[in-house]
Amino acid sequence: MEKLTQRELEVLALLTHGFSNKDIAKILFITERTVKAHLSSILKKLNARNRIAAVVKGISLCILNTKSK
Repeated sequence: MEKLTQRELEVLALLTHGFSNKDIAKILFITERTVKAHLSSILKKLNARNRIAAVVKGISLCILNTKSK
């Protein structure tokens, strides 16, 4: 598996909280188009069909910290 970039990890972490692309863009101060590009890259790298599958895969591969802050 190709390693996710730091920004992709940030997007993936926000996906775990159920944020929309628009919300993620606002939080990270980027455009929705950029969020979609990161999401596309995440899906490809994790071989996931959708954002939910990406989150599940991220958790199962221990890429994401699932503990509440």
